[in-house]
Amino acid sequence: MLSTRIFNTISRVAVRNFSNTKPALATFAVQDEAEFKEKVLGSATPVVVDFSATWCGPCKLLTPRLDAAIAATEGAVDLAIVDIDDLADIALEHGVNAVPTVLGIKDGQIVDKFVGLIDEDKLGAFINKLRE
Repeated sequence: MLSTRIFNTISRVAVRNFSNTKPALATFAVQDEAEFKEKVLGSATPVVVDFSATWCGPCKLLTPRLDAAIAATEGAVDLAIVDIDDLADIALEHGVNAVPTVLGIKDGQIVDKFVGLIDEDKLGAFINKLRE
């Protein structure tokens, strides 16, 4: 009797359909070197890489501006945030000597780079260069 009730309860559970398509990344924080290689260097979509640190004042101003500019591209460009304190090896491999340093990477190659804060016009031009 009890097993029949349990069976009936289980059989009434709704079935959910799950999508197995890859979601759009847009903005993500890089956790390790393998993820950097996969999601940045191996990406078919151009990626802006923001090398920053939690203690960096200019980084705290630039990252939200980058995020907003990337969101405006509607998926044409992704943003990868790399904390140099956690992933110093990646920063050194890419010649990061100061923060914030921002790289534009397309097809696994560095297309453009800037260090420090830049104005909105230059930021837009930087991102548009990646979209070409």
